[in-house]
Amino acid sequence: MPRPSFAYLNFLYMQQTISSISLENIIAPPLYSEKSVKAKSIKANSVEKFIRWCGQQEKNRLLWLGIAIMGHIGMVLPLTLLAILFFAGNNFVLWIVVLCANTPVLALNLAAQPPKVTIPVLFTSLVVDAAIIILAIVTFIL
Repeated sequence: MPRPSFAYLNFLYMQQTISSISLENIIAPPLYSEKSVKAKSIKANSVEKFIRWCGQQEKNRLLWLGIAIMGHIGMVLPLTLLAILFFAGNNFVLWIVVLCANTPVLALNLAAQPPKVTIPVLFTSLVVDAAIIILAIVTFIL
């Protein structure tokens, strides 16, 4: 009777190893904690929902790129800078804040980052721009 080849024995051994349960589950079995579905839905706050929504926007990547560059950098940023120039007395500190808030939007879009990274930065920058415009108008009125 011929002896089986090394490759055939190795194949059988690998087949058995792959099909058997992993050694990690034998040494440290996974711990399961019972969590109710209601508790999990309560914990899903609006930030988690927003990040999940941002992850689903991959199919609209070019739309978000256009909104960020043309809508934000091309329209909102100049309006914010004009508000600083005319309403806030050309305050240099506000210029620095606006430029620091808007540079990541441009840099992340030029680096072709996914929308789940760029959209939160875009909205954060929009909030900063809106706050600066409001601050500039309040400064002008007072």
